[in-house]
Amino acid sequence: MASALRFYGMILKFQSGVAARSNRIMDPKLPLRAQIDVAEAASGMPALLSLAAEHGTDLLREAAEHWMSPGERKWRQSLESAMNSDLAPSAGADDFFSRACLQPLAENLQLQQPEGSYTGGDRCPACGGLPQMAVLRPEGDAAGRWLLCCFCLREWAFRRLICPWCRKEDKEKLPRFSSDDWPSVHIEACDTCRHYLKAIDMTVDGLAVPLVDEAAFSVLDVWANDRGYQKIVPNLLGF
Repeated sequence: MASALRFYGMILKFQSGVAARSNRIMDPKLPLRAQIDVAEAASGMPALLSLAAEHGTDLLREAAEHWMSPGERKWRQSLESAMNSDLAPSAGADDFFSRACLQPLAENLQLQQPEGSYTGGDRCPACGGLPQMAVLRPEGDAAGRWLLCCFCLREWAFRRLICPWCRKEDKEKLPRFSSDDWPSVHIEACDTCRHYLKAIDMTVDGLAVPLVDEAAFSVLDVWANDRGYQKIVPNLLGF
């Protein structure tokens, strides 16, 4: 897992570079996804494929070799498919390459939107994406729950005792699983639809980095999958 996290660190550095080069101005009259320049996203693909071929998992190294030869036409097709909000991202290599290129461009756009426009729906109000994880932050004397979008990385407020997938509100059907060894991260599951996501509790560890910590504790994903739960959206590492 240590090598996977080192690779993830490289991906985050790659995405930071993509974001730094993007200067597109958000048009509030148009949907966020419609404003992403596919050509701009595709321009980062050679660097990403080289990174995956050299440092990625066996699956990603093999996939990167296949992606290099077809060129930009295949890349654009995959990127355009990944921008469809009706399709849930998978743990496959195609989704990895597309999401890694699109996320920083989408994030740049959503950061230009006012926070007041976000409500408590189960889809990201900025781009319509599914939640990848939850973040608990101090709110008064308790903790508020935010969901983080798998596509544009926007956070939005969401009620604590409700399933983001099926909207079940029965507390007895919404178990929480955690380990004494890692008190700041836990599984939030639903016994009605059998979906789950991981949550990072910033009230326990105020120095946590949610995206990184969520990826680091893949052992909890393995545990949840072994018990028949399905993650709403896998992270970039495929967990």
